[in-house]
Parts: sequence; C-alpha cells; structure tokens
Amino acid sequence: MQSPFLSKPKIVAGSLILRVNSIMGGGLSRFIRLQEATAVALIFSLLAVFFLDFLIISAMAGTETGEFCPTCPDWTDLEGWLAKKEAYEQAQQSGQPNGQASSNPAATATTDQPQKGYALPELITSPASIKSDQVILDVRSGPDYLSGHIPGARSLYWKDLQRNGILDPALAKEALGRAGVNESDRILVYGDSGEGAAFVFWTLGYLGHKNVSLLDGGADAVRKGGVAFTTNAPSSKPGNYTAHIVPWLQATPDNLESMLELSDVRILDARDFFEYGQSRLGNESICLSRDKLYDDSRIKDAGTLEDLFGRRLEKSGTAIVYGTPQAYSLFYSLRLMGYNATLLEGDWWKETKWAVSNVR
Repeated sequence: MQSPFLSKPKIVAGSLILRVNSIMGGGLSRFIRLQEATAVALIFSLLAVFFLDFLIISAMAGTETGEFCPTCPDWTDLEGWLAKKEAYEQAQQSGQPNGQASSNPAATATTDQPQKGYALPELITSPASIKSDQVILDVRSGPDYLSGHIPGARSLYWKDLQRNGILDPALAKEALGRAGVNESDRILVYGDSGEGAAFVFWTLGYLGHKNVSLLDGGADAVRKGGVAFTTNAPSSKPGNYTAHIVPWLQATPDNLESMLELSDVRILDARDFFEYGQSRLGNESICLSRDKLYDDSRIKDAGTLEDLFGRRLEKSGTAIVYGTPQAYSLFYSLRLMGYNATLLEGDWWKETKWAVSNVR
C-alpha cells in the first residue's frame, strides 16, 4: 500500500502553484508583454541599422568598394555624377584620396576671382550696348513688330525662312533680301522668349554671314531697360542677299554617319528629360535642356555655362546638337562659349539606325 505521506508533496506543490499564481495575479502576463516589447524594439533597431547602411552605400556612387568611379557615368543622375567626378578630379590633383577634401586650411581657402567672360563676347549684346552701325532684325511675327519695336529695327519673321519647320536656304535668302540685308552687314538679332532669334543666328551662320550678335533677353529686356519702342517701320531698299553655305554647320542624312565616326564627337539632346527618356540619338547622347542654359529669356553667366559644357565636352571636339526647336538655343550657347557645334534639324534621326527608343 502506498504510504499516505507520498501524496502530500503533490498536494502541497499544487497548492503552492495556485497560491503563487494568485499572488502574482497579472504579473506573469506583464512579464510576457515586456518580453514582446523588447523583441519589437530589437527588430526596429536592426531595421534602422539596415536602412542606414543602405543610405550610406547609395551615397557612395561608384564601385562595389564604395569608392567613386570616374569612368562609370550614372545616367539616371548625370548632374550628380558629374559634380562628384569634378570633386574627385580636383582631389586627385591635390593629392587627396577618393575625392576627400583637404584638411589644410591654406589649400581650401578661396580667393576672389574675376568673373569669367564669354569666350566670344561679340556674339552677345546687352540692351544697353546697342550700336547705331548695326542692322537690327526683329524676328517676331508681323503683328508683334507693328505693335512696337526697337527704333530702326527691320522686320524679318523667323518662320518665313522655313519650309515645314525646317530651314529653306532659298526662302531665307529671299527674306533677307526683302529686309535689305547685305552679306557684309553687322547684324543684331532679337525676338521674344522663344527660339526665333537663336534660329536666325544659326541660319545666318549656315549661310556664311560673319558678323552676327544676339540681343540678350530679347524685346522684354529692352523694354525693362527703358528703351522706348516705336511703331514706325524704317524704309530699306530690297537687296539680293548672297549666301556662302557652310555645310558642316548642319547634320544631314548624308553626313551624319561620318560625323558620328569622329573620335571627339559628343551628342547633345536639347529636349526636356521626358522626351529624352522616350527616345534619343545614340546610347551616349546627353540631355542638356534649355532651362539649364537660360533664366527666362536671359542666358546664364559664362561661369555657369563653362561648368555645364566643360564637364561634357572638349574644346577641340565637336558637338552634334539635336532636338529642335530647343536645339537652336543650345547651339548658340555653345558658340558663345567657343565650342564647335553642328545642328541637326527635325526628327528624321528617329528613323535611322542610331535611334534608341525606350518605348515598346
């Protein structure tokens, strides 16, 4: 028979457990909740560390080691990559590793530098610098010209030089002749905030005209400068304009392939990034839209332009500019800064073997 004393510990133990539970009440459940909260906090801490590492790695553009790669363009953020490339090259020249800034105060001290000027300042005229010996061409529409223009300006609507939106040299010569323009005239061109003036600048260069300047800011800048407009149209004797075509200033279906084969050629797309993202000319073309070159109708300062172009082009090379009508302004900006440029009009390039399309 089992001893009665053997069952007592069971009874005692059971009663002890019941007493402990009753005494602790919700203490055990609170302990469990505390453990769960600790686990959640640990998970959030691990996630925070993970995302911090991710952000650090993302910020270190370049190679798998985190070092900047000066030969690996980031086409999704070209501006950021170019800025990092410039800092990297400057650091290499000063002997600092991986684009780090110098700790030497003397090396980082800045000095006042004279403001950089345009490479070809004769190509630009400020509203306060209009000269009496210039033939002034107002390339706005007829009604805009008649509503008020710079005194002495002649009307030459820029679209009268085109056929189906493309330059027609024969029409251009006729229009220049009607305006009484001679090939030896010093010409000042102005328009509104559109592309008309830049188109006429390129056209005159293509026709071989040697002395052409654009009025910075166009008609609006002249008004703001206090020049009183007039509605009186000057009389000019019609002439027979003589052209001397400069073929290399225009990229055509006949010469595009030979231009692309040049070792120092660069392709610049003047359209906005949305259009550039849909299709472009060649895999290595770079988007350089008008908003980067102009503040409203005023061209940006020479330092800004040189920074934009100097990181993309070599002065000894050639830029093929496309994406009209915006390309006319880009062409002018390049010439103002002394770069060689040729212009491709229209969108016929989309039908060539060099067209790259991201639209399926």
